[in-house]
Amino acid sequence: MGDPDAGLSFGALLRGWRKRALLTQEQLAERAGLNVRTVRRLENDGLGQPRTASIVLLARALALDRGERALLAAATRAPSAPAAAAAPGPPATVPRQLPADVAALEGRGRELAIVAGHRSATTVPVVSITGMAGTGKTALAVHAAHRLAPQYPDGQLFVDLHGHDRAAAPVEPGAALARVLGAFGVPGEQVPARLDDRAALYRSVLAGRRVLIVLDDATGEQQVQPLLPGCPDCRVIVTSRRGLVCPGDARDLSLDVLPVADAVALFVRMAGRERVAGTPPVVLAETVRRCGLLPLAIRVAAARLRAHPSWDVRHLLGRLAADRLAELRAGRHSVAAALDLSYERLPADHRRAYRLLGSCVRAEFGLDVAAVLLDTTAARAGGLLARLLDAHLLQEPAPGRYRFHGLVREHATELRRRTWVPLTWVARSAESNIALFHDIAGIYSGVE
Repeated sequence: MGDPDAGLSFGALLRGWRKRALLTQEQLAERAGLNVRTVRRLENDGLGQPRTASIVLLARALALDRGERALLAAATRAPSAPAAAAAPGPPATVPRQLPADVAALEGRGRELAIVAGHRSATTVPVVSITGMAGTGKTALAVHAAHRLAPQYPDGQLFVDLHGHDRAAAPVEPGAALARVLGAFGVPGEQVPARLDDRAALYRSVLAGRRVLIVLDDATGEQQVQPLLPGCPDCRVIVTSRRGLVCPGDARDLSLDVLPVADAVALFVRMAGRERVAGTPPVVLAETVRRCGLLPLAIRVAAARLRAHPSWDVRHLLGRLAADRLAELRAGRHSVAAALDLSYERLPADHRRAYRLLGSCVRAEFGLDVAAVLLDTTAARAGGLLARLLDAHLLQEPAPGRYRFHGLVREHATELRRRTWVPLTWVARSAESNIALFHDIAGIYSGVE
């Protein structure tokens, strides 16, 4: 006798197997991660060519055996469907992709507690760690991930999205999904072509599993959104130089520079206690201040000291006082290069605003000063400042008051020296210009 289901349409097969499983259309849709309207249309043969990802999800939700998958594939007249529908439930390997952990994180105890402690009962726990280049976002994310790893036995993923990488373009979400699915044992030929199908399959693979996902160096929400799982059993840590708005009750943690004591502790650990022995505490404190209390700058300065056995900390401090951006380079690590990448991701008008404001204003300034220097309206200047704030190239210590980190100011000044920037004053009353002049340092000096 032949198979009684042979020759039935896709919709008839799906309807029969759903009823056999004692599921309503709504229950099947929820189990498969599909829209209930999609299930209805499929059962009524209202879709000419069902998507491969939908077939995979339905086959798993209905626990179809190999023969039933073959019938379903034949009914769709899709040659690639049998392999896709036969994809195994559990992965062949459990991914353990976290990079090596750092030995310690000076001054990040509070932040570590936030990243490791953030939980949610109903949505995916997501923490986005943002901040200017060099604040140690990746180090914090990796350290927290290693601490959390035992709670996520089904895998730990690390995806470098290359948001700020001169050697590689930002990773497209579809390409990132293909890599992640491969890490869970899904063969390349079974990965759907469409982005939304890949994301659906990704959520299906992670459903019911406890997986930790680190998304490093994201450019923005559009790159991150498809990589978010759909169940609260997983956890996501995102790092980015830009502010992110993630769904649900995601926590945004803005990483600042280190307190002086913690900055000194980091410098001593990286340089080696024997290299700083006998150095007065005031010299160590001034050295890390010349590094802007920025973790990347402190690590580079310590590496410079280690690389020159004849130097002592006083000599290093003298070199930093002369031209610290030039000194803060060691191997492939460079503060200026890190800031370059943030700057290069800005649109042209925002790059001009960065160069001009960063090199001409005093330590703190207001919107009116920015509008004059940029030769534009206050509203337009506010928009430019907002983008610089979003990129963590500018700080807002108080509402309506702005400032640049010292290393950022020097970076902007160096860029301005290399770039011709015309400076035009907006026509306004003499009294207004005189009042504003006192807030603008060197408005003409050194400006080409």
